[in-house]
Amino acid sequence: MADGSTIIKADINVSHIDSQDFLTRSEILAVHQAESNQHLVQRILAWAIFRHQQLQMSKAICIGDEPDLFVKRNDVQFEHWIEVDQLSLDRLEKAEAKSEHVWLFYCDQQKAQKLHKLINKHPNLQLVEYDADLVESLSQLVSKNLSWSVMIDHDLLTVAAGDAFFQSKLTLFHPLTVPALDLIH
Repeated sequence: MADGSTIIKADINVSHIDSQDFLTRSEILAVHQAESNQHLVQRILAWAIFRHQQLQMSKAICIGDEPDLFVKRNDVQFEHWIEVDQLSLDRLEKAEAKSEHVWLFYCDQQKAQKLHKLINKHPNLQLVEYDADLVESLSQLVSKNLSWSVMIDHDLLTVAAGDAFFQSKLTLFHPLTVPALDLIH
């Protein structure tokens, strides 16, 4: 565990209603003190929403050499490179050089505005947008033991955390020239 890290145990029940896919994800996270609760919530949401058995969370969130989440192809290549919150053009180029598929999960439209304009120039990029209110509400409930139920039904994301329920529209953007690789629904 890194200095200043907080240990969080996350247990997430995920229901993908569209595909009748139900799973439970559990992880012990060492959350660096520099990581905001909003960023942590977005990492956990991406981890819950993205349907891939080998999906991993980065252990070094503040070092910046790895993506926030990933699926490794081998020691040097990624099958999926997943970022949350924002993705700079420099980072996108690095991700495209090392990965078959690049994903950005975000809630702030302004941070992704440049990528929306350039998405057709980046055929490996897919963007997943959800509401900022969802992230803000869940970030206020972050504790050392997270137990959420996440449901994806078409384009509706519902998260139950304790007695609270939150909903958000879930929107997938991809280049028009390339079919969407939908690991969300």
